[in-house]
Amino acid sequence: MRAHRGKAWTRFTGPLALAACAAVAQAQDLGRLFTTPQEREMLEALRRQPPKPQTEAAPVVAPAVESAPVVPNVTMNGLVRRSRGRGMVWVNGVTSLEGDLDAQGIAIDVGALRGTTLPVRIGNAPLAVGLKPGQTYDTGEAEVREGYQPAPAGERQRGPDPQPVRR
Repeated sequence: MRAHRGKAWTRFTGPLALAACAAVAQAQDLGRLFTTPQEREMLEALRRQPPKPQTEAAPVVAPAVESAPVVPNVTMNGLVRRSRGRGMVWVNGVTSLEGDLDAQGIAIDVGALRGTTLPVRIGNAPLAVGLKPGQTYDTGEAEVREGYQPAPAGERQRGPDPQPVRR
């Protein structure tokens, strides 16, 4: 009987030891999930830097007949609120820190953020539209749509274009 118990024990511990070794090998392949203290210091230093100055573009000669600028639908993709420092908002896939939303006819003020609602001024409109993350303002219908609502017929709903990762 004792010999039988010993074989059962080895049959159980052998595969268990192999599984443990495989788990350790896979964990080493995953790499580090969180940053090191030096990387965190570097990221904080980058975050504290002032925004990059925008260069002046050469004046563009206006065409003889000016048409009203077409303002696309405005989607608030997300926001980051910080207890210290500037917050950041993504509108139409562009960040408020690096993007040129003025070229799209969109004006935002991250400082005016109320809760999770951001006032967005579109074109020359006298009033701002309040958008929350995931909401889209349909400029043609003049209404706010939730992210889970289907887009009107003929309009393709898509996410922001992928942006390259900067290191």
